Amino acid sequence: MATPCVMCLAPATKQCSGCRSFWYCTRECQRKHWVNHKHECGQVKNAPEHPEDLAEQERQFHAVTEIVRKHRETAKNKNVWVTRFGDKMYEDLDDARALPGIKEKLDDHETAGRNEAALNMLFSAAEGVGRAKTLAYFEQMKCNAKAEEETSSPAPAA
Repeated sequence: MATPCVMCLAPATKQCSGCRSFWYCTRECQRKHWVNHKHECGQVKNAPEHPEDLAEQERQFHAVTEIVRKHRETAKNKNVWVTRFGDKMYEDLDDARALPGIKEKLDDHETAGRNEAALNMLFSAAEGVGRAKTLAYFEQMKCNAKAEEETSSPAPAA
């Protein structure tokens, strides 16, 4: 299974050459993402030093996601989403608006006066975008740690 593009979730073949933490399907998706990513590119290298810290962050992410999933199964009000924070949330909302079919559906809902339905659709899509980016981040950090471990371990004696 190919890594998904952080912008449109299509199978990705190109990787950010600066931090190697994000994947893209086209240069256009990479350019769109660069508007926000340029401020953080390279900071991924400052990720948790210890693998157990990263593992704990990933465990917490999955725990929160599961809590929200269970809430949606039983609650009357299902308007609860897991989103990233601050500028990353706005980036995910913009990326969600750009997903195929979402903009048209949002426009249809808004012109019909169904703003709540449009908002639910937008945040649901943004949650999916944020989840894909978060999972890609965890996977990339694991790969980086493994590669670093392999390069720092001494070569076997001949």
